[in-house]
Amino acid sequence: MELADWLQRIEQQHPVKWDLGLARVGEVGRRLNVLQPAPLVFLVAGTNGKGSTCEYITRLCESLGKTVGKSTSPHLQRFNERIQVQGVAADDAQICAAFAAIDEARGDISLTYFEYGTLASLLIFKWCKVDVAVLEIGLGGRLDAMNIVVPTVTVITRIALDHQAWLGDTRELIGAEKAGIMRAGVPCVVVDPAPPRAITVQADVLGSPVSAIGREFGWSADSVWLQQAGARVVFTDLPPLLLPADSLAAASQAVACAGLMITPAAMAWAAAQGRVAGRFQLLNAPHRSVLDVAHNPDAAVYLRDKLQLLLGDHGRCRAVVGMYADKDYAAVLALLAPLVSHFYCTDLAESRAAPAALLAAVVNNLNGSGASTYAKVGVAYEAAVQQSSAADLILVFGSFPVVAGVLDYIDAGE
Repeated sequence: MELADWLQRIEQQHPVKWDLGLARVGEVGRRLNVLQPAPLVFLVAGTNGKGSTCEYITRLCESLGKTVGKSTSPHLQRFNERIQVQGVAADDAQICAAFAAIDEARGDISLTYFEYGTLASLLIFKWCKVDVAVLEIGLGGRLDAMNIVVPTVTVITRIALDHQAWLGDTRELIGAEKAGIMRAGVPCVVVDPAPPRAITVQADVLGSPVSAIGREFGWSADSVWLQQAGARVVFTDLPPLLLPADSLAAASQAVACAGLMITPAAMAWAAAQGRVAGRFQLLNAPHRSVLDVAHNPDAAVYLRDKLQLLLGDHGRCRAVVGMYADKDYAAVLALLAPLVSHFYCTDLAESRAAPAALLAAVVNNLNGSGASTYAKVGVAYEAAVQQSSAADLILVFGSFPVVAGVLDYIDAGE
């Protein structure tokens, strides 16, 4: 079967899209012998900052001469993006071979789309004999399929309200789910400056050594500091970062906790190379644009502050936006509205999507911004380009299909 056929099959095989729990996927993982897919395994959970932290861990390890496999989700344009070795996405043949092996190993065990993807990444990393596996938790932590692995270091990034229907409607409840990735005696790097108490309680119960931001590691305008080999080390004169500085600091501490020695050259290279598609991604054609998958208020605050620096004191931009209805879209729009002169609200071809008209209605209740609606992402972006002057900046933000839709539109025009 071709990859498209496999993806259609695994999407339809299990009766529930999100069927959280480790029993089924864990048993298949044991049969495949992928619970420890590499000598060093980094397991990363959190609400915001997971992707950028995984990217910086990957870059740091690569700069130290390690072969690295990185698994993230969701993808933007191609499923292959979820599974990368040395920065190169797995090809169709590799993924199809992994799916076939999983299908044979599972017997009569039913697996979800995400569980197939999780096992495929672990299996490909095992086949490639990577030195390091960097694994992003997809949803929550405790019951996420990726939590079947045996980690060397765990990382919990910033905690915010998201996926409340699955994880709970308070930071404390969500934090308890994220804390489920911690292991007895295994170092845990905590990036949230005010972590929910559930995380510290779980660390105490398990005897998991915690490295906390602001205590063992941190960052300033152009430097990162951390604990390495029992001593405080400061790396200065870093290049401008495209991803959050706290992610670089956390990644550095995680790598140090794994026993790797970070050199100034390795830190500088990783800082310069770190980038993730759809995270403050800068494009110059067909028009100067920023693409960002910010879709909750915490992420919107970071995007707003970064955008303000780019625009200057009096600048505003045009924004293409589409969001899922289960996100706090009203708060996100309100946070970004002061920097946006006009919103191009788009429908998404997914049942979860908030109608463009609903997003526009929210914008129209905010002072100073206009809004128009579009049936397709590409049409919304094209309108923004046509109505922009050469000096204008276009912001594309919201749920993943919006950024993916604009990238598809651009690719189609090349």
